[in-house]
Amino acid sequence: MQHGTVVVVIPTYNRRDLVVQSVKSVLDQTYGDVRCVVVDNGSTDGTADAVTAFADPRVTLVALGGPCGAAAARNAGLEAAGGAPWVAFLDNDDIWAPTKLERQLAALGANPGARWSATACVHVGPDLHVRWAARLRQDPLVPAGGTVVPSSDMVSLLSEEQRVPAGSSSTLASLEMVVAAGGFSLDVPGCEDWDLWLRLAQASPLLYVDLPLVAYRVWDGQTSANVRAQVASATVVRARYFPDSGPPSRAYRARWQQEAARRHVAGGRRGRAAGRYVRAAWTGRNPGQLAYALAAAAAPSLTERRLQRIERARSMPDGWEEMVEPWLAGWRDAR
Repeated sequence: MQHGTVVVVIPTYNRRDLVVQSVKSVLDQTYGDVRCVVVDNGSTDGTADAVTAFADPRVTLVALGGPCGAAAARNAGLEAAGGAPWVAFLDNDDIWAPTKLERQLAALGANPGARWSATACVHVGPDLHVRWAARLRQDPLVPAGGTVVPSSDMVSLLSEEQRVPAGSSSTLASLEMVVAAGGFSLDVPGCEDWDLWLRLAQASPLLYVDLPLVAYRVWDGQTSANVRAQVASATVVRARYFPDSGPPSRAYRARWQQEAARRHVAGGRRGRAAGRYVRAAWTGRNPGQLAYALAAAAAPSLTERRLQRIERARSMPDGWEEMVEPWLAGWRDAR
């Protein structure tokens, strides 16, 4: 079956080495009809030169005049997509499995009622070793070949927070549908993907592929580590789509503090990690987080290993690490 061109939009800002890896993972896809649009948000570290150096007709650089945010950059990528039938999104610090697009398109072809798709992912540290897995749902009965999540179920899953694994980096959608939905909103930085997924969920069921086809990097340089911005944007999204839900709960805000702390632990920043755990303890009224604060300050490497064991036990299906290791090992060797 011919699915047509997939345009992959990668926004970037001052991450030259990381975005080169992301672009390579697109060009290495087993699905051949792919184009890559890198939207440079005014980088000053040679990103534009690194992207141009690919000298590949499948790679297009869109240079913006200066930093304008991920949502505006992705929208610029949509404008450059040139009417292709499909658009996929990839953050500039994430990497795809070689079969990612092929598997999603095959599943969409078998389920023509769905016009967008997401996959599971593995979270990796700066060393590209697997930390844990993230799935749309923890149901062990989800078929690996793809399952259709009805619109009402998807909206319900998204009612509390952004639940799509790896966020933008796992998502493939009909370009026409994304444009009709209005693209990414500019007023909810850090939650622009969640905001768009809610509109897409209202327009179409989701085709979910329960396989780890994205390596989502966990490190303390991520913009999603900005807790205050995340919570402010989440408040806007919830009011927009669920006006009776009220502001984000203490538990929700504490989870974001824990997530930021986790990224600082992975980056070896013990002071910042400890501070975030203290805030999580205060925000969530959970004194147990103070033990993590002390551990992160005293022995971040031991804390990292303990967190990995806990997270793996909770989230990693049997065989998944073996599934991703061959292509992740190739990326580690390339470094």
